[in-house]
Amino acid sequence: MDARQLIGPGKGRGKGRGRSNSGQMGGYDGRHTSSSMSTNAKASAIFENTRILHAQASQQAMKNQDMYESSSEEDDLDEDQILSQLMKNYKGTLNGSDADDNNSISTRQYLYESCQSGAITCLVCISSVKRQEAIWNCYGCFATFHLSCIQRWIREGIARKSVLSDEHFPNKEHPWYCPKCRFEYKQHECPTRYICYCGKVEDPQFDPWLVPHSCGATCERLLRPTCGHKCLLLCHPGPCPPCPKMVKTSCYCGKKPQTVRRCGAASWSCGQQCTKLLSCGKHNCKDNCHEGICATCPHTSLQSCTCGKHKEERPCSDPRWKCSDECNKLLSCGIHKCDKVCHTGNCGNCPRSGWRTCPCGKSNTNDLPCSEDVPTCNDTCGKSRGCYGGHKCTRRCHYGSCGPCSVVIEKQCRCGKRKKEMPCHKEFTCDMKCQKMRDCGNHQCKRKCCEGDCPRCEQVCGRMLQCKRHKCQSNCHRGPCYPCILTSRVTCNCGSTGITVVCGKEKTTKPPRCKKPCKIPSSCHHPTRRPHNCHFGPCKRCTQVCSIVMKCGHSCPADCHDEVLVKNEQVKAAGPWELPYQSETTIKCIPCPPCKSPVPKVCLGDHERSNLPCFEARRYCCGRKCGRLLKCGNHTCSLLCHTVEGSLDQKMAGKNCAACEEPCTKPRPEGCIHSCSQPCHSNPCEPCKKRIRKRCHCGLVILHHLCSEWTAADDLTKLEIESCGNNCPKPLSCDHYCTKLCHPGPCPGPETCTKKMIIKCPCKRRKKDFVCPEVRNGAKVECDSVCEEIKAKSNAEKEEKLRQKKDEEARIRQIELEKFDRRMQKTSKSRRRRKLSDQVDDDSNSSIIRNKYFQIPMFLIVISVLVAFAYNLVLQSK
Repeated sequence: MDARQLIGPGKGRGKGRGRSNSGQMGGYDGRHTSSSMSTNAKASAIFENTRILHAQASQQAMKNQDMYESSSEEDDLDEDQILSQLMKNYKGTLNGSDADDNNSISTRQYLYESCQSGAITCLVCISSVKRQEAIWNCYGCFATFHLSCIQRWIREGIARKSVLSDEHFPNKEHPWYCPKCRFEYKQHECPTRYICYCGKVEDPQFDPWLVPHSCGATCERLLRPTCGHKCLLLCHPGPCPPCPKMVKTSCYCGKKPQTVRRCGAASWSCGQQCTKLLSCGKHNCKDNCHEGICATCPHTSLQSCTCGKHKEERPCSDPRWKCSDECNKLLSCGIHKCDKVCHTGNCGNCPRSGWRTCPCGKSNTNDLPCSEDVPTCNDTCGKSRGCYGGHKCTRRCHYGSCGPCSVVIEKQCRCGKRKKEMPCHKEFTCDMKCQKMRDCGNHQCKRKCCEGDCPRCEQVCGRMLQCKRHKCQSNCHRGPCYPCILTSRVTCNCGSTGITVVCGKEKTTKPPRCKKPCKIPSSCHHPTRRPHNCHFGPCKRCTQVCSIVMKCGHSCPADCHDEVLVKNEQVKAAGPWELPYQSETTIKCIPCPPCKSPVPKVCLGDHERSNLPCFEARRYCCGRKCGRLLKCGNHTCSLLCHTVEGSLDQKMAGKNCAACEEPCTKPRPEGCIHSCSQPCHSNPCEPCKKRIRKRCHCGLVILHHLCSEWTAADDLTKLEIESCGNNCPKPLSCDHYCTKLCHPGPCPGPETCTKKMIIKCPCKRRKKDFVCPEVRNGAKVECDSVCEEIKAKSNAEKEEKLRQKKDEEARIRQIELEKFDRRMQKTSKSRRRRKLSDQVDDDSNSSIIRNKYFQIPMFLIVISVLVAFAYNLVLQSK
């Protein structure tokens, strides 16, 4: 409930605010402000009072909500233990295929809902049925009602009917009907005791290990359809499951031998052809083994009508038929013809033969032939006209009808309030409208000249039912309306476990407890949540590792922060309905965007199915080409993904697809890399006339060939075409070039080389030509006697030159030694002179030396600073 509703009228910020009796709140009017209080102080007081009342109303609403949640229903029972105990005597299974029909499904539903808190609702009072309250169950729909509610329902319904019908039908026993399925019960069948489901125990005690309102004994009710067996379940709500007994039964057609099957599914089909004789007596049934009588014969045959005049092709199953022609056979009188439509047997005697009477029936004769009419008598007709006054016809005997009664009489209208003279054959109705109330007690009859038997009210009731969602669609009536027969299903969060409740109890019914894993899709960027059981309300915050690839390329190692609950303090009040300072919690994404639930959608061209965020869920353009085959049959539509119009085939292009403007794209011969120069066509392409560049085998010459000739040539021809005809420039292992013409593959070995080489003797005087293979095999040229003489002479000359060189070196050393002795004598005399001069100049030289060596570090520092400055300038320029 909104807090503004709890405060009451005139206590919010609406335009209709009024002054309260205490003066603490209400609309502020500056005209009523006392002179001692300023305008700002008055406004602040009103704001503070309104805030306090709003806070009190909010706290009261929260208390009411807590009370509602705490007292809504009892805890759920252990349905697994209860159901296993319930089916201990049942040899079948409620979940197997043998018992999977409407009764078994309904039984499972009732058993499950009986263990869930708040699942069973009384349709009369629209409130939950507690486990220790007295109940009554309908035999038709197995709906559960409070015993007191159904008794009140019966009393009110019977009393209403007796008031309306006791006037005309006194002491009549009035039936009553189930509020849900309208199953009819006798008046004496009104429930007066609280009994269990099977009807054995009165006032059953609640046992937490049994189904509520159950006695715990075996049901033992006769199964339906009747098979002679009894239900083996313990006392339970809802219909009994199919019979689990094993019986021997044959198939529908009786061809297969009897097999052992469950009694609840004893009827079965063998799947073979029925072959029973059909009703026509000529053909056999061709359907598979089936239940019941065989279908009508589907064949047709040429059949005659009953009189034999016509023949038609008609269904074999309906051999008898009549045409629309009259018989027209001469009767026994020989004058008249039979006027009967197509018939069998004799036509009979002439209807105008034998005794005949005049039209008024007062005279008769047997002497006239059938060709003559009986003459009229001269007496008065005297036939009753069947009018209001019972008058008779005053005309003489005549043929034909007597006509309407024209006697003028005083007639009274149907309601008896008016009288008028008028012809007897006319009905007199006045214009007075009936003022009586119809059986509904809400609307007047308003029928003109009503006789008092006012019809039932035909207007729709239209009153809101107890569910507060639908209106009564029955005719207008007295008393309470029938309960809403619609039901809703309250499920757990995943939807796999649910209970059926009456309309209007969805919000107040506690959802069922589910033991299956939670199926709520992940709301963060993770594909799935951590496994946990199904629950009611939102899932807890995701604790998985984020693992989102950030801008740096690494994955986020923190916990998932798509939905983080952030608390904001010091929120300033925006109006009198808010507290001045309150903590506000919001869910924020830090820093990743929130994950949206994916919704599958197909692109416009049906190329792919993608998961889009829910708020953007619509058909989209996937960005691919349309790809549908154009009319040319060779190319596809090059437009982007779009909605195709006017195409019945999903592979063919439509009216709004692009026209074929592409060149030919037919596959070229193997080896051809050129496209067809013709526009798109369906006939074979012409031979390719473009030239291709190919290097010869040796790789020095580029040859140009027709593409069509190259692709059509075989391997040997391609080798010949690819040769340039020049000598091979590839070197052999002996460093000589190959002597063959341009050829594929490796060159021959060095043993085939014919290149001549010059070999000299060791002294290089003699030489001789040899072939390359002979040189590789070790061919040599030896020196002769002349070579030996020349070698000896050259050795003697070398020794003489070596001796002369040594003598020259000895002479030079002797000269250098004499120069050294003379230099040493001069040095001893000058050394004495320097000693005297050095003593005088020591003091002056020390200062000079000190200044000299001090300037050297300063110079180095200046040089290093200049170098660093130049280096920075170079870096900045780059």
